[in-house]
Amino acid sequence: MKIIKHLSERNFLFLAITWTVFITVASLVSFNSIPKVKVIGSDKVVHFLFYLIFVVLWSLAKKQSCFKIKHSLLIVVTAIVFGIIIEILQGVLTKTRQADFYDVVANSLGAIVGCLALFCVKNKIFNKFF
Repeated sequence: MKIIKHLSERNFLFLAITWTVFITVASLVSFNSIPKVKVIGSDKVVHFLFYLIFVVLWSLAKKQSCFKIKHSLLIVVTAIVFGIIIEILQGVLTKTRQADFYDVVANSLGAIVGCLALFCVKNKIFNKFF
């Protein structure tokens, strides 16, 4: 059982690192050659989901402590700071993107909801399988 637990932690760590790199690249690389579909608010939904998934994956990367308040707050704060840094870098390093305060709000809300979602499903799912 310990081997399975260790493997799942390593898999979640790999996924968390991969997701972080994906967010960084998707936020800082220009996608001008890709056709754009304008849907009002869809950009904010994407930001929200990116950071919700970010928090869930990093929390699951170390399952033993993913439901401890101190650990969860550290992950949420890290996600929020990471989102702010990415927005600043968009304004400084890219010519096709700009920093947006509402993106930071969407990122932050996604991180907070991700943490809350983990706490809500803890007793229903994780205690049964882990």
